[in-house]
Amino acid sequence: MPLFSVIIPLYNKENYIQQTIESVLQQTVADFELLVVNDASTDKSVSVVSQILDPRIKLIENSKNLGLSATRNHGITNASGEIIALLDADDLWLPTFLEAIKNLHETFPEASVYGTDYAEMYESQEDLSPKKNIPISRKGTSFLMPDFFEASMFQPIFSQSSVAFKKEICKEKTVFNPEITFAEDIDFYINYGSKYKIAYQYEMLSKVRFDVPNQMSRAGIASKVLPDLDSYETLAKENPSLKKYLDLYRYIFASMYTFENAIPQRNAMLKQLDYNNLTFKQRLLLKSPRFVILLLKKVKGFLLKRNVRVTSF
Repeated sequence: MPLFSVIIPLYNKENYIQQTIESVLQQTVADFELLVVNDASTDKSVSVVSQILDPRIKLIENSKNLGLSATRNHGITNASGEIIALLDADDLWLPTFLEAIKNLHETFPEASVYGTDYAEMYESQEDLSPKKNIPISRKGTSFLMPDFFEASMFQPIFSQSSVAFKKEICKEKTVFNPEITFAEDIDFYINYGSKYKIAYQYEMLSKVRFDVPNQMSRAGIASKVLPDLDSYETLAKENPSLKKYLDLYRYIFASMYTFENAIPQRNAMLKQLDYNNLTFKQRLLLKSPRFVILLLKKVKGFLLKRNVRVTSF
């Protein structure tokens, strides 16, 4: 039985999948199986994978296009490793990523979820490291995360390509809710971040692409199914940090609805929002007319091309 089961959900990423797989094969820890789960790709993605010869690679086929969550679940069901490590088909690992996860696993046996810092990767500019709600003095160190939701109030402390978890916590077949078609990761973070201890390496060991054509995170959300944040309100009554985290994403999703002029969805998203959990800047933006949001988005994109990342935190 390998220590790691690396799961790559694959759908139409022929231009990226080879580099992604090579970043796995170049890991300093070689004790892994690599499960590439093809979600009925219509391009040459499978052909690219088939030409990479390594006995650790296993290609699994979905009978039809099932979506990201179901594809990840399919990979988890077929995994034989002790630790599940997720990697999207257009992202990359630095060579010591799995080594860092292995060290976290051995150093913090009480933890069930592991993660590292990451960088946002763009074609047209330098890689950017999102601001985290963690003291800079802790960079380069590993530790148990005292409060996952508080640490994630600026940006997620890890991405779905820099997180791993013990397979033993996957007691249900639907680790990722297949009904959710946007922000599946947020639902996973809320569900598992509230149940299990998290060990963290504050070191950038993964690179996440943010300008891939037809990328889900860049698509509109008005027609998507989002995580049911309201369903976690009962749990949040005993966890103030979780409540703030829920309200942060209510703000984020409401802003995206405003951008798309999806007012009914926006208003529904804000029903259980406690505005006291937002910054002054965030409250101001929520009350701003749509044309202001559109203008600010253009300004943000302009600055991002010049390696200046502006947020409302």
